[in-house]
Amino acid sequence: MELKRVAYGVIMAATLIFVRFIDIHVYNMSTFLSIIILILIMVVSYKFVDRSPFFDRQITRNTYYVLNTLIISLLILAFYVIES
Repeated sequence: MELKRVAYGVIMAATLIFVRFIDIHVYNMSTFLSIIILILIMVVSYKFVDRSPFFDRQITRNTYYVLNTLIISLLILAFYVIES
């Protein structure tokens, strides 16, 4: 498995957390604006990951599962902290 697949998950999670944080604590955005910002950040981040040779490395299946579990746990924790 490529490290690139894990990076894509991190990008999606981090982008959602970032936009949600801005929406709640900084500026109350409309849903349409939030979606546009999400798409723009994700596209730019995906382009960066695709062009970087660092993310072409192979990782073991166990490392892949551990990293994905950690990402999902942090996503749940971050949404809980932002909402409270």
